[in-house]
Amino acid sequence: MNKYQNAKGFTLIELIIVIVLLGILAVTVAPKLLNIQKDAQSGALEGLSAALSSSSEIVYGKALIEGVQSSADTTLASGIRVRYGYPYATQTNLKEVMDFTEDDWKLTGSAPEVTFTLERQTGNLTTAEIAASDVCKLTYRHPNQGERPTITVTDCN
Repeated sequence: MNKYQNAKGFTLIELIIVIVLLGILAVTVAPKLLNIQKDAQSGALEGLSAALSSSSEIVYGKALIEGVQSSADTTLASGIRVRYGYPYATQTNLKEVMDFTEDDWKLTGSAPEVTFTLERQTGNLTTAEIAASDVCKLTYRHPNQGERPTITVTDCN
């Protein structure tokens, strides 16, 4: 009797089935792992949105203290320009409100709307190209009387 007749092991069919199953699993998981960059960009913009919203509320509090929350366009003692108590939508003004540099963020546009994009994502794109492209962006729109500013994050899916 041959000593290999009783040997236990995997057949070629069983090995092929395992390889096919691993391939199917890899194909379904790979797109989830490859989309991590968009998730990171979306998270960065959501963080910026929260910071901008908080900063706007702080500025509104300062405007209340100074009694200028009803003014359509005035400047606080701190040098921040406000519209109905909230930061006016200009690049210079929002940089002062947020107190940041443009190492990571690119600002485009002006009143009534300023757009924030990630510098690495947009590079040398113009304002029109950013508006027309599918890059992740945050838009700050200063308010009308009786409203709050509109802060929206778009195109991060």
